Amino acid sequence: MQHHRGRTRIVGALSVVVATLAATLVPTVAANAITGADFDPGHIISDLQFYDNAAMSEAEIQSFLEARVAPTGCVTSNCLAAFKMDTFTRAADRNICTEYTGGSQESAARIIYKVQRACGISARVLLVTLQKEQSLLTATAPTSWQMTASMGYGCPDTAPCDAQFYGFYNQVYKAAWQFKRYSTPDPWGTYQPGNRYIQYNPNPDCGGSWVNIRNNATAALYNYTPYQPNAASLANLYGSGGSCGAHGNRNFWTYYHGWFGDPEYGGLPGVTVTRFDVANRYESSTRISQEAFPSAPVPVVYLATGHNYPDALTAGAAAARQGGPLLLIDGASIRPVVDAELKRLRPQRIVVVGGPESVPESVVQALSAYSPSVTRVGGADRYEVSRSLALTMNPQGPVNEVFVATGSNYPDALGAGMAAGYRKVPIVLVPGTDTALDAATADFIRRLAPQKITIVGGPVSVSPGVEAQLKTFAATTRVNGANRYEVSTNLARNLYATQRPTTVYLATGLTYPDALAGSVLAARKSAALLVSHPYCIHPSTLSAITDFKVNSVTLLGGPVSLAANVKYMVRCW
Repeated sequence: MQHHRGRTRIVGALSVVVATLAATLVPTVAANAITGADFDPGHIISDLQFYDNAAMSEAEIQSFLEARVAPTGCVTSNCLAAFKMDTFTRAADRNICTEYTGGSQESAARIIYKVQRACGISARVLLVTLQKEQSLLTATAPTSWQMTASMGYGCPDTAPCDAQFYGFYNQVYKAAWQFKRYSTPDPWGTYQPGNRYIQYNPNPDCGGSWVNIRNNATAALYNYTPYQPNAASLANLYGSGGSCGAHGNRNFWTYYHGWFGDPEYGGLPGVTVTRFDVANRYESSTRISQEAFPSAPVPVVYLATGHNYPDALTAGAAAARQGGPLLLIDGASIRPVVDAELKRLRPQRIVVVGGPESVPESVVQALSAYSPSVTRVGGADRYEVSRSLALTMNPQGPVNEVFVATGSNYPDALGAGMAAGYRKVPIVLVPGTDTALDAATADFIRRLAPQKITIVGGPVSVSPGVEAQLKTFAATTRVNGANRYEVSTNLARNLYATQRPTTVYLATGLTYPDALAGSVLAARKSAALLVSHPYCIHPSTLSAITDFKVNSVTLLGGPVSLAANVKYMVRCW
C-alpha cells in the first residue's frame, strides 16, 4: 500500500521554506528563544494540541492568514487570505472524520476550520503543514502547483504526486483524514508509539537512529514525513543540514513554536482538560445549564440580559441558592437555544432579573409559556437589584455571611458571585469608591445581621472607609490580589482551605457571561471557578490548579473566549 505523505524537505528541494522561515516567525505568546537542542524527536507535539478540534475559530484562522501576508497583502486570488472555492459534501468516514458539508465559494479559513471540526485535527497543525510543505501562508501569489499539492498529500518521495488528490480542499481534507487515521483504534502506518528506527534522509546511507516515539501525534508526523532532522539540521535550525539533511519535521516544529508557542505543551500531568465548545454566551449559558441540571423539572430558572452585566452580577448566587440555572436572554428575544433549554427544564417558576430596560415586558409575558409563575426582580439601579436578589435568597434573615463587591466593574463581583453561590449566601454590590455606604445599603446589611462579611477586591475597588463601616456590622475580612486573576484564585483558596474542589472551571476574565452562568455550575458541583487570562494561563491560576490536585479542568466557552493555549496550560509569563 502506498503511503500518502508529504514531500520531505531535503537539501536539494529546500526551496523557499527555510529561506523565509526565520523572517516569518511571529510569536503569539511569550516564549524563550529555541535552539536545535530543544527539539525532541520522540515528542514533537502533544496529543492534546494535535487532536484539538476547537484550536481556532474560523475568524481566528482568517485573521492569522491575513497577518502572514501583511503588510503587502494578497497579490492573486490563490493567496490563502483571499482564496475561495466550491467544496463538495463528504460523508462521515468510519471513526476517522465526521461529515463535511460542502458549500459555495468557501474561504481557505472556512475549509480549514470545517476540516478541523470534522476530522479532529487542529487548525494550527493544518496551517503549519501548509507552510512547511508549500510555503502557502506567506505566499502572496502562490503558483498553481503550490495550490494543487498544498499539503503534499499523495506525494511520496519516490514517485510523482497522485493526481486524484489534487486541489486545496482535497489536500487539506485528505491530509487531516490521514493524520487522524494513524491514531484510530485499528492503527495504520509504519510508525507507532514505541522504539522505532527513523532515518535522517530518504538515502539510507545517511543513517538514522532509534527514537522512542512517545505519543500518537508524533507517530502521525513520522508517518506523514518519515525522517528526523540530523545533527547538522538542528545545529543550523533555519538553514540546511547538508546533503543528508531532511527538514520537514524540524520545520513543522519550528514554525509551530514561532507562531503558537511550544507544541509539546500537553496540559498538566494527570489532569484532563475539556471545553464547553460553544459559539456565544447564550449557547454557553444553556450548555452550563445542561451540565448542572441534567434532569427536569427544576424548581426555578433565573433569566438575565446577556448585553450588560450590572443587573445580572448577583443573580448567579441567587440561582445557586434556590437550585436552578441562570440563562441569558438576547435583548427583546429568546434565542432558539434558550427556548429549547427552557422547554427541557420545565421550571416551576421563572425569575427575571432587571427592569424593563434590561429585559422588556414583552419577554416577561412570553415566558408564561414555559412556567406558571414568572416574576421580575428589579430596582432603580444595580445596587437595589442586588439587595432585592439577596432577599429572594434569604427572605427571613439573618444570614451567616454576606459577600460584598463593587458594582462599578464585574471581575471582583464574578468571584464574589461564585463564592456566594457555593456557600449559598447573598452578595451585595456597593459603590465601592465612596468613602462610606449609602443609607439603603447600610440599613439592608443591618437587617441581614450577618455573622461574617467578606469583601472581594482591593481598596481601589472597595474603599477603606466602606470597609471600616462594614466592620461595625460584623467580623469583616478582605480577599485581595494584584489583579483579577489573583483575586479569583485567592478567593478559591479561601473557599477550599479545608477541602479540595472536585474540578476546576475556567472562564475568561475579560467578559462576564460565562463566569456568571458558570457560578451556578461550580456551586452545584463543589468545584472551583477561576477567571482566566483569555490567551494563556496566569501563573496564579496555574498554581491554584496544581495545588488543588484536581484531575479535571473544564473551559467554559469556545476559543474566542479562551484560546487554545489556555487549554494547553501555557503559562503567560
